[in-house]
Amino acid sequence: MIFYDEQSNLNALLGEQLKETFQRIVKIAAKTMNVFQCAIVCLDKDTVEVVAKASSAHAPSFSVIPSFAGGFSPNSRFPVDSNFPSSSIEATIVFKQWVKTYFDANTFIRGKAHILDDKCIFVVAINVDPKRKDDADKLLLLDEWLSTELSKFDIEKADNKQNTLYEKLQSVANIGTWEVEFATNTLSWSSQTRKIHEVDSDFTPTLDSAIEFYREGFDRDEISRIVAHTVETGEPWSSTLRLVTAKGNTVWIETHGMAEMQNGECLRLFGTCQNVNKAVELRLALDQKRKEAEAVAAEKGALLARVSHELKTPLNGIVGMLEALKHEQHGGRREKKADFALRSADRLGNLINDVVDYTAIINQDFTLETTPFCIKALLDDVVGILEMRCEERGISFNTSLEFGSETYIQGDAARMAQVVKNVASFIIKRSELNGLTIHVALLHKKDNAVFHASIEGSGPAMSEPAMRELFKPLMSAPQESSESRNDNGLALSTAKQLVTKMEGELSVSSVEHRGTCFDIVMPVQVVQNTQDVIESEVVFSSDLLRTTINVLIVDDNDINRLVLSSMFEDFHFVVDMAENGQIALEKARDKQYDLILMDLAMPVLDGYGATNGILSEKLLSEVGRIVAVTAHTAPGDRKACFEAGMTGFLSKPVAKNDVLSHVKQTLISKLTFA
Repeated sequence: MIFYDEQSNLNALLGEQLKETFQRIVKIAAKTMNVFQCAIVCLDKDTVEVVAKASSAHAPSFSVIPSFAGGFSPNSRFPVDSNFPSSSIEATIVFKQWVKTYFDANTFIRGKAHILDDKCIFVVAINVDPKRKDDADKLLLLDEWLSTELSKFDIEKADNKQNTLYEKLQSVANIGTWEVEFATNTLSWSSQTRKIHEVDSDFTPTLDSAIEFYREGFDRDEISRIVAHTVETGEPWSSTLRLVTAKGNTVWIETHGMAEMQNGECLRLFGTCQNVNKAVELRLALDQKRKEAEAVAAEKGALLARVSHELKTPLNGIVGMLEALKHEQHGGRREKKADFALRSADRLGNLINDVVDYTAIINQDFTLETTPFCIKALLDDVVGILEMRCEERGISFNTSLEFGSETYIQGDAARMAQVVKNVASFIIKRSELNGLTIHVALLHKKDNAVFHASIEGSGPAMSEPAMRELFKPLMSAPQESSESRNDNGLALSTAKQLVTKMEGELSVSSVEHRGTCFDIVMPVQVVQNTQDVIESEVVFSSDLLRTTINVLIVDDNDINRLVLSSMFEDFHFVVDMAENGQIALEKARDKQYDLILMDLAMPVLDGYGATNGILSEKLLSEVGRIVAVTAHTAPGDRKACFEAGMTGFLSKPVAKNDVLSHVKQTLISKLTFA
């Protein structure tokens, strides 16, 4: 009999083989002892379960019966002696009645208790003479047999428990085991190894089929090589390779193998394989990030070296001319040297601006400002600037715009204009250039539109090495290295970064006897309802048009000054201009201005310094305002302008409507104050 708690179940505890052994024991006991019944039963507080039974006459019909009236104590660790007497001689009247009721017997004897997982097992023989010595001896032999079988069961169960724990540990660590027996030419896999290979539980692996799982090419060749080497030498291996599972998934595994050698012959191979896919992919990703970081660091270092080199050219020109001016007595030569120094200073300022702009772009320290704008008006401003540059160089200039004059699109107008100007400016600087042609079209694809600009310079073709270096900052092929043939090297790099930011492409092609062509392709969104945009244009009342204000345009670029001044053609007041911040400060001392459009990056004195001087000396009129007009549109630039005391911020290329908005506000303030 077995005492167990209410959650226990003997059938669940015992295997089929042990149950069959129990059945043989009770059959032999019934036959050799010539008893009516012999049984092995399992007791709990409320029921008695018969797990094995036999009879010399006929098998008993019961399988589960109620506990006897007094019940079996669940508190005692081994309650057999106190609850189930060893024989009917020692039994109480109540217990004898219970045996009579359910076993139809007057006498019985039971064997000794056996412990199995803290449970007690024993054999019970029914209807025997408790005083007969030979029945007790026979029962003792059966007890020894039962003890032997239970010992085997304990060992087997311990092995199963160890194997189960081992399997769980394999699963947790995602490590599988394998073994090759060369004597029988068999390969065995653990359950986790099967999971790693994603095969069915009944899959029978062989050494050849196991190797076929490895990815064809290096991985399969490598595992074949290291297995052959270990079989020959007995040296263990450890390697990280890729295999393709039965479901077609490629995973990285770490495989370890050892050999059992005897007299120089390999008898057995055994080892482990572990799924390390996540770890390897993470390591590869980190390696890639590290290489990218190293490349970026190297590029930044090279860029810094190239910037330093480029800065020396205009700086040497400034310093050299200033030194020469100290001893120059001839007025004409002194003026030429001063002009050269100013041009060098202008080039130095432009280079610094380009470096700052390019750095902000590659560091993603800027955002695109998407607003609706008239694409023709934007390109007209750009074309006007480029046309003047071509005239200065004696270069023919042609344009072709294929879209309506009132076509509005959503985008960053300043950045799109910057891209076109940067590319065109690069072409214009090529000394053998014969002409410049700009063709711009809007190509419609269903609900979307594509901005396509072709900027072509006629003349000699560019070499392949030169084109490969075009978009690298401050880089040029040897044959393109002269200042007359090469931009400062940041214009095209900046344009490339901007086009990529706007989800477009910038490409270049060059054909002998035709020239070089840059193609700019960017997706845009056409504004369908342009009425709202047009109606938002600034309108001046007759009272405002009769009001006069003093306006000063400050910019070191004469073309920019001309473009801004042309926006005031409809007004009757005169607009003054200054080439740098120092001249602007001097003009402000002589005349009170109501509106100053201030560039930021200028030689002699920049826009910040000029603004500080004007405000600190209180040179503005009572309604006066200073508005920044700059190509620097990073958030930090805007913040710096307002901190300097400016009240407005306009990004180049400047839209006329934006300038007139500030003009209107100034006129309203002037009229109200008057």
